Amino acid sequence: MKTLRFGFALLLAASIFSPPEASAQTIIGAKAGINIANVTFSGEGVSASADSRTAFVGGAFAQFGIGSPWFIQPEILYSSKGSKSDDVALKVDYLEVPVLFGAAFPLSNSALKPMVFAGPSVGFKLSCDDGGFDCSDELKSVDFAVVFGGGIQYALSSVVLFLDGRYNLGLTNVAEVEEIAEDFDFSAKNRTWQFMAGVGFPVGG
Repeated sequence: MKTLRFGFALLLAASIFSPPEASAQTIIGAKAGINIANVTFSGEGVSASADSRTAFVGGAFAQFGIGSPWFIQPEILYSSKGSKSDDVALKVDYLEVPVLFGAAFPLSNSALKPMVFAGPSVGFKLSCDDGGFDCSDELKSVDFAVVFGGGIQYALSSVVLFLDGRYNLGLTNVAEVEEIAEDFDFSAKNRTWQFMAGVGFPVGG
């Protein structure tokens, strides 16, 4: 519950401290889609990965215009990651809080806007299951990542539709096995493709 409260507080703070002149460009919404997740393991100069795991990702976002075509977009996402190996699934659920900086480029005489974005993300581990066994003690509780991607947004009369794809590149060695990590230079890092559709509601102005 603490991580959930933290995420909602962050989104609320972003709403309060967004630039006043950009209030007419503020969009609040929700999105959902799929993760194609994997974990890359490395040690002793060798790297390997298991099979990808497809799982749910979704949550809320707020997009604040900061002068055309630029925007800032904090998000709060429930994101299920992990991998598969020999029909055994590693399931790791996170509360992710990315803060994206991007640009949306309006096409002439069209409500369609292609967009690109990138930014940092922090994930708070909610649970870990490895083939039916609790593995919470084996993975770190926080995962830092960088996110980059693109998509489109389409404005209708009262809503804005979103479609985006992104790559979430984990930077943290999430393995909580320090003695092994020190002896064998072992690391485990999240690698995730994310595809989401969403709907937003313009507010203010």
